[in-house]
Amino acid sequence: MGKKTVSMVAGALALSMGMGTGAATADWDWGGDLRVRVTDLMDIPISVRGADPVDQLFNRNRTRLWASYAFSEDVSFTGRLMNEFRFYDKGRGYTRDHDPLGEIVPDLLYVDINNLAEGRVDLRLGRQELIYGTGNILLNGTPRDGSRSLFYNAIKASVDLGPAHSVDLLAIYNEAKDSLTINREPQLTLIEHDEAAAGVYGRYAGVEDTPLEYYWIYKQEKNRSYARLGTRADADFHTVGVRAAPDRGQWAANLELALQRGSQEDDDLKGELLDASVTFRPDIWGDTRPAFTAGYYYLSGNDAGTDNNEGWRPVFSRWPQFSELYAYGFIGSEFGVAGWSNLKAPFVGLDMKPSPRTSLKLRYHRMYADEKDGPGNGDLRGDLLTAVLGVNLAENVRGHLWAEFLDPGDYHERGAGDAHFLRANIEYSF
Repeated sequence: MGKKTVSMVAGALALSMGMGTGAATADWDWGGDLRVRVTDLMDIPISVRGADPVDQLFNRNRTRLWASYAFSEDVSFTGRLMNEFRFYDKGRGYTRDHDPLGEIVPDLLYVDINNLAEGRVDLRLGRQELIYGTGNILLNGTPRDGSRSLFYNAIKASVDLGPAHSVDLLAIYNEAKDSLTINREPQLTLIEHDEAAAGVYGRYAGVEDTPLEYYWIYKQEKNRSYARLGTRADADFHTVGVRAAPDRGQWAANLELALQRGSQEDDDLKGELLDASVTFRPDIWGDTRPAFTAGYYYLSGNDAGTDNNEGWRPVFSRWPQFSELYAYGFIGSEFGVAGWSNLKAPFVGLDMKPSPRTSLKLRYHRMYADEKDGPGNGDLRGDLLTAVLGVNLAENVRGHLWAEFLDPGDYHERGAGDAHFLRANIEYSF
């Protein structure tokens, strides 16, 4: 196939199937959504000595239109076109607005072929979203455009292995610059490199009230040199992990462990991940249904005193995870924005429903670096407070108010001021 993506194959396959099956079984569906956000970033410290903190105020507007077509009970095609543009406050650092309709991206373009092998195998071929577990490994295939898109060019085979047991077999190829984007302005780079991956993600529900997951992902990063992005050496590595999420009503927990092994030039890669939390839902406060949670998130850092690279490598997990604010704090690090690595973060939190139409999520994280490799002389990344108020405004309209505040620690340069992230968001779907 050369550089042609899996999604192009999916489109051609959909067309050929439509011609072969005729219109008698055709079933169309369509819809769309509009998302409008206003975001204020103030004094967010980054991982570059002497660099200015992130300071921006902008409005972003995303529109999406999708359609699906069922050729038969077991074969269907789905496509979606997406556009997002932004307007910036010119007095706050970044000054380049986006041209409305400057890029139109087919962010979904896939064929589903179900009930193969006597009903035990379902296939999805083409451009699709892949979200597993809590997103520590697989969630975002296009990290440099933020939440504008999440897609992968992929083949997914979902296999039923028997009662309560299934696995997804995955093959992925993503380009730094998407070959299917329709644009009349310089195209946004979606990743710093071309990358390919293959793997298995399994789920087992045979243990009562304790879903289990396991995975193996092999990834290759073929790095190019882009202006402003720099370049890194090619890397290939394996990630193996397990996750358990017991839920016993009032008590629930999450435990995920993962290891990485691979190579980058002369370095052996040896990363580690631990994500552990426990949640208590007491029968108090009536319909507010409070849930108290506490946990610890660990991603290994690189010890400069060894011949190896022990730093955790975000596989496909460069998204805001637990913090929209601190995702920007990794700018200038090896992996760039939302490049989660070298982190120790104990936290406590509270979730509740103040009213039937609202939800509130509160978190406090005390963040450390596993290794002291920042622009400051310590390992304390800072104290982070997060508050998210979600609101269901109508049947098809929802919104949220999101606020984060950071008191930077000595991992960052001396004199770094308090930082904040503020966002108002509204979404309409049809």
